[in-house]
Amino acid sequence: MENRYVDRFYSVFDIPQHAGLDDSASGGGRKATRVMMFYDRAKNRRTFQILNRDLSEKARKQIEIWLAENTETCDTISGLNGAGP
Repeated sequence: MENRYVDRFYSVFDIPQHAGLDDSASGGGRKATRVMMFYDRAKNRRTFQILNRDLSEKARKQIEIWLAENTETCDTISGLNGAGP
């Protein structure tokens, strides 16, 4: 079987009811937070952007930092072929 590599991709996913963050400003209750991840293999770069604009800038940055520190690119790539953890 031939190895295949992903050079660049975007991934959009939801973090369900993120613990510790409250969306009360947007109508109350906890809601899923939509995230976009961009990966560029040539630059060895992975960035996250929180798409939920109801969260404060500080809360969005906290989530982005947590994702950068606690996730691996291969986790997302594995999800492309339906193979979960």
